[in-house]
Amino acid sequence: MSSSPRDDNSEESNNNKLDPARLGFDARKNSPLDPTTAQPSVLARFTSPRIDDPYLPLSDVLIAQIVAPGLQVVWLSINHAPSPSWIKPFFGYAGPGSLLAPTLVHGAALATCFVVGALAAKAYELDAIVPRKNNETTWDYTNVVARVLQAGAFASGVLILGTQMDLYTHYGYVQLGDSPETDFRLQVAAVELSNDIVFEAVSLLGWRLYLAKQGER
Repeated sequence: MSSSPRDDNSEESNNNKLDPARLGFDARKNSPLDPTTAQPSVLARFTSPRIDDPYLPLSDVLIAQIVAPGLQVVWLSINHAPSPSWIKPFFGYAGPGSLLAPTLVHGAALATCFVVGALAAKAYELDAIVPRKNNETTWDYTNVVARVLQAGAFASGVLILGTQMDLYTHYGYVQLGDSPETDFRLQVAAVELSNDIVFEAVSLLGWRLYLAKQGER
């Protein structure tokens, strides 16, 4: 049985109504694969970051500024290791509490580095704070650990860059073998950088895992 012209016209009309091109709709528009779609810039991570827990940056600062450098000082003292160069008392005062101020000042620099790294790694978003639930009894902490490591890697780069700038302002461009004085200073800087990175990593990773454990409830 042949279809009537009226049926053909009706079918064509329906097809035209559903045709995305005739409706002015582009399926690629607003798609993540569309090159014309505006994507968040890297700078936006620092200028307008997403912070799902407004108290987390403050707690990170307290851990990075007080706990981590404090543990480092205690550990070095227990093992009778040389004190860091940044722990010299201010104004020549060597009485009780004389090590507190230099520790807090150095810790403030370390905390600044980590906060910058955390913003770069988007470590204040919910996915970086709460573990993923595999089933009723197990949780996956991979996302939490990965974000902390990413933030720490960026923070370490900032800390190394700052140390290089400090050495440059005091000695200019130097390298190993230039003089015994600069060689000693470079070795001290390398040891102190290693200690700072290790103690910050242990303290902040432990803190974030503790918070993630609380997020299971």
